[in-house]
Amino acid sequence: MVVFNISETWSNGNKRIFRGFDPDDDKVEVRANGNIPCLIDGNGNCTITGDRRRIYCHYNNYNAILTVTLIPHFVGTNDNCSLKMRSRHNEPGMTCKGGSPLDGNRFGGYGFAVNENGWNSKRESTHNCHDEHRSGSVPMKMQNEKAVKLRHSVKDEGGNVHQIGEIDYMDGNGFHKVMDIYDNSPEPWMVDRDLYEAKSYFWIRNNGSGSITIRDVSLKVLP
Repeated sequence: MVVFNISETWSNGNKRIFRGFDPDDDKVEVRANGNIPCLIDGNGNCTITGDRRRIYCHYNNYNAILTVTLIPHFVGTNDNCSLKMRSRHNEPGMTCKGGSPLDGNRFGGYGFAVNENGWNSKRESTHNCHDEHRSGSVPMKMQNEKAVKLRHSVKDEGGNVHQIGEIDYMDGNGFHKVMDIYDNSPEPWMVDRDLYEAKSYFWIRNNGSGSITIRDVSLKVLP
């Protein structure tokens, strides 16, 4: 088992506003939907603004657990923060539209998203096509400017892929498991371990008209 401290350089005292790769870390990249820069304040915080704007963290992950502390600055009721793991979203190949074509080189990954009142999950079979939509409630409403901790686990179990999503409201009661689902019919490219151990990444994305601040990001790569 290997644990990566993804946000280690975010506390180096160097404030930076950037597009593309973090000038202090060539494994963290802001991309997608506009040209709004990402802000890292040098004190451990990264703020992402813009609908569907995201950071890609270039760490290979297959069976893994991602932990993120989230401070939401949501504006609309549909604003959310989404995590995506086991992703090869930006690799060369075809883009899916209307359900086809499906390109095994461009699996978007397994997702877990939270808004103020609930969670949802999607499987992105190929870049731009989603299926296996699931959703549910959360124990308490999230509040703007108040930190919560998210934990997303993706792991093969037999021929299935087990996905767990958890929220810790940082009130002393620990993590609440809100999502516990299985992909019982993964396509062959979704469980091609060699492919994702050769190259994969995860993302943390802002969705909607608000913004998110994240900190204390870690990735535990499981055997």
